Amino acid sequence: MKEDSTANSRELLLESSGSNLDEYAEDAEPREHRRRRHKRHHENRNPGRAERTELCIDISVANSPDPVRFCSRSEAICAKILQQFVPHFDVQQGVTFQVPIGEDRNGNTIAVDFLVDGVLFEYHPVRFFQSRKRFGDFSSREEYRSYAKVFHSLKSEKREFFHDAMRSRLTLNYFNRRRSILDQHPLFWRTELIVATTPEEFYERVIKRFGKGYPKTVERFLKLFNELMHSLPVS
Repeated sequence: MKEDSTANSRELLLESSGSNLDEYAEDAEPREHRRRRHKRHHENRNPGRAERTELCIDISVANSPDPVRFCSRSEAICAKILQQFVPHFDVQQGVTFQVPIGEDRNGNTIAVDFLVDGVLFEYHPVRFFQSRKRFGDFSSREEYRSYAKVFHSLKSEKREFFHDAMRSRLTLNYFNRRRSILDQHPLFWRTELIVATTPEEFYERVIKRFGKGYPKTVERFLKLFNELMHSLPVS
């Protein structure tokens, strides 16, 4: 995956703008760009329907008759595990779950996934794949295409090294964007932020720090995570 490998990789990594199925499968390889024919659909669409599908998973919430709504299965899994192993943690919308920290340019609320013992926690697997409206965690179409071009030109170890380096960079960019919003918040400007991008990081950075009675090996924890991936009721 490299045209003349190291030079292009280093150049792309230094040009950062700085700034998972569901997201659980975060390391999907980039697809080569193809033109697609878009079929026109004549069925009536419900104009009130949200663009982002939500998963409704039945996890009890104190003082709330309705189930909490999650935007991804991995978010629901994290909530379930936090409730199970972190003493006194409860999922409360806007308080310990989907904590609002600001607004974007269009007035949409920006939120952090969880507040655990006074620490903000975000579970965010790195996204390398493109969708209809986004290019994973890349800042633009051009950045995504540059990454994909180099990725597909490299082979074996060089490809793996480049992918890992880009993954680290995208993770740091995401953390910095969230941290900059928090730094301007009157309540959360001094609050610690943890970003976990994999179940292993969730275990090491959050569960082992705040939990009790949790699985004592990462292998057992991953088994639990995967079991919840397939067993949580979704409606």
